[in-house]
Amino acid sequence: MLDPTGEPRRDWDLRLLDVARIRAWERLLFVQCGDGWIVEEAWRRLLKGVACGLDTSPAHVARATELRGVPGKLEFRTWDGARLPCPSQSFHRVLSTFALEGCRDPAGLLREIHRVLEPGGEVFLLERQQRADGVAHAVSTAFTAGLQRAGFHDTHELLRHGQADGAADAAGVIIRARRATPPALPGAVEPAA
Repeated sequence: MLDPTGEPRRDWDLRLLDVARIRAWERLLFVQCGDGWIVEEAWRRLLKGVACGLDTSPAHVARATELRGVPGKLEFRTWDGARLPCPSQSFHRVLSTFALEGCRDPAGLLREIHRVLEPGGEVFLLERQQRADGVAHAVSTAFTAGLQRAGFHDTHELLRHGQADGAADAAGVIIRARRATPPALPGAVEPAA
């Protein structure tokens, strides 16, 4: 697991925020937020909106709350690594930073992310992958398949970065997927544009 305060982690966090294109008034959830730095940076980019960071480490959550917490706007909570402590359909976007890497049930976590996203909401997964011949593609394919089984669609690899020479340092991949919007009911009137 990467050090949540280390320089490579900060670089990857910034890349994730850049490709996510955060917009005002959104409700964001960060899964495995480390010391909360990425959540605070996203909240600053929101201008208006709410950001919540989850981490399995009570020490990280305590530190993030102490340094960065703003009640009702920028909050941090612990979670058990399995069930997200959030109401269903309560976030526009979920940004997951290396959460699948140490997860006992990655498929279950993807279902949980799907549950807390509103219809049409997006998930952005930042995960580490070892750079070796053929492995990077297989990892990306596995993420896509897992997301589809969890109910996501419109899955795309947005960015791959890191060591290109196969060194011991890992590369990262960012994948985006969207929660389907339910079809309109027969006879329903579309909102005016």
